[in-house]
Amino acid sequence: MVYRGKPSGGCNTCRARKVKCDETRPVCLRCTKARRTCAGYRDQLSLWFKDESDATVQKVKALEKSGSDDSAPPPTAVAAIRQAAAQVYRLQHLTFSIPVFNFALDHIFQATCLFLKSYSWLNVSCLVEQSQTHVLSIGEKAMMTGIASVGLANLANLHNSHPFRISSRSEYTTALQLTNAALRDPVAVKEDTTLTAVACLSLYEIICCDKESSLLSWYEHARGIAALLELRGEEQLHRGTGLQMFQVLRNEVLIGCLQKRTRMPPTLIRTPHRPNSTAQSYCADRLVEIAAGLCDLQFQMSEGAVTDSARILTLAMKLESDLEDFSKELSAELPYLISLRTKSQISQEEAVNAVSHYNGYYHVYPSMWACNTWNNYRYIRILVNSLILAQLQQVTFHPERSPVTPGIKSLCRHVRALLRQLATDICCAVPYKFGLAQEAERQTLDPLVAKAGTGFTLLLPLYLASLVDGVSSPVHAWAMRCLGIIGHKMGIQTAVSLMTVLEREQGWTGWIDLLDGEWDK
Repeated sequence: MVYRGKPSGGCNTCRARKVKCDETRPVCLRCTKARRTCAGYRDQLSLWFKDESDATVQKVKALEKSGSDDSAPPPTAVAAIRQAAAQVYRLQHLTFSIPVFNFALDHIFQATCLFLKSYSWLNVSCLVEQSQTHVLSIGEKAMMTGIASVGLANLANLHNSHPFRISSRSEYTTALQLTNAALRDPVAVKEDTTLTAVACLSLYEIICCDKESSLLSWYEHARGIAALLELRGEEQLHRGTGLQMFQVLRNEVLIGCLQKRTRMPPTLIRTPHRPNSTAQSYCADRLVEIAAGLCDLQFQMSEGAVTDSARILTLAMKLESDLEDFSKELSAELPYLISLRTKSQISQEEAVNAVSHYNGYYHVYPSMWACNTWNNYRYIRILVNSLILAQLQQVTFHPERSPVTPGIKSLCRHVRALLRQLATDICCAVPYKFGLAQEAERQTLDPLVAKAGTGFTLLLPLYLASLVDGVSSPVHAWAMRCLGIIGHKMGIQTAVSLMTVLEREQGWTGWIDLLDGEWDK
């Protein structure tokens, strides 16, 4: 390939009119504003370089012929290896004055890279890599298109780009069609690529959240994930990729069940076996087992099967006891450090709008998975105790109630304190999730956009932490700031929608604060 100089990057229409093009992809904004048809762009790679492979081959053959020596012995294997190594070294140390190809021109490539960097917890990089070695199957096509739709949606929100938004919607529509085709294939329906495609459709709705139906669409995709996880059976748990996808996506199914007050599919509830499980698997399975009990209680309440406050309190307190025991196991299996910020970190703190700590404290976890497990435990325990508090409120303000006993007063205050501690712990975990914990020891920080995947896993914990004391509380204000970063700097629109809801939420504990004085009389 011979470099021929940088050609004009403008669209064909602007070049024909000899005017400057803004080079917006997929269509030029200048043409759009002037209501002209944009004729598209030339292939930059073919214009930059001229293929002279044949000529090069002829030159090499000529050199070989002129330099050949019939009397010379054939090179040994060692000599051949050394020669190849020297050639590789020369190639690796060549310097170029220009890039071989400007990948920023390819918005699909850019979106895919953003996805793989941001949503690494899905562990699909290996699937993407494998798909590049052969003709794509229907499941791989669905996966790659779904990945592109998510990345483009992220980019559209980050840059407020209408062309990116159109492209993301187009890719999403195609991914939906390809995924439906893969689901009808008896082989493809069980493949990791098809499950990834459905997960991408779900992520897309959370990132866009441009209308009320987005959350409904997300829930339908979550139901699809549940059905696929059930269909794939035990076999998926014996593969590294399959097991991780099962554990990650099962959490999404759980959130859907909690939101819609439905039961957790029994096949997704695995009885934890300590001798045969890693700490990660054991803790995940045990937490889902307890959370399934909460789903079941919510379902019974919504169906009217359980209505008595005393009965609901008994069942909820059993779940709370299980969670208390689980927290002790979690502390032993996945311990974390509580750190206090130092003065040397102040400049970094200002650079990230003071979300690198909460009241001077932040947590440091052994892994991102450990942090997610702790936050999952916290939000589930917040839900259980908010249910307990709601029943205590009914008992306290019931028209025919007896005077509130010291035991009820003590329980109300205990639950309030526990809720506030859980909310505070969620806040202290955010710096680690944002990649800001211990940043003074690092030379560079990853941009927050690269943390979009971790921002996704913070949506529910931060939302519930804000609801504990509601507006005007320090946790609420701080969580709103974090949601703003997730929405505006990570490109996840659902965070912005949650902020709108939280602006008017008064919280769960205010009634206890009002009665504190009366109880103390």
